[in-house]
Amino acid sequence: MIRTLTGILAGAVCMMLAGCGAQGEAYQPMATPASRSVIYIYRPYKVLSLEATPMITCGHESIDLEPGGYYAFAEDSGPVICAAATDTKTQYKFDARAGEQYFIKEDVDPVGLGSHVRFSLMNAAVGEDEIKECSRQGIKQ
Repeated sequence: MIRTLTGILAGAVCMMLAGCGAQGEAYQPMATPASRSVIYIYRPYKVLSLEATPMITCGHESIDLEPGGYYAFAEDSGPVICAAATDTKTQYKFDARAGEQYFIKEDVDPVGLGSHVRFSLMNAAVGEDEIKECSRQGIKQ
């Protein structure tokens, strides 16, 4: 009896989690041009942050990243600011250098009726490992 309930519960959890992350292509590294930098913004999947999908702007690009999604783009050298439209106090600024890759992790935490967004510049090895669980979003046609 307990085995049956455990099996049903495990199956229900798997069904709930299936398809909850962003839909899209699996992570594939983007070629880094010698004269520009490549910026990856990614949002790891977390159950509690499912409802909030704030618009973020990083450099000259804007996107709504779903949990489990990532977006990659090339950016000119110089200062880059990442910010969320819903949380204007939260900004992350860094200097992008030509020929380099940057992994920006977006964390969205529920706070009352809204959400709080944090950006972190991750070590390239850690960022590349974490982003493998994410799906590409915002593909421009």
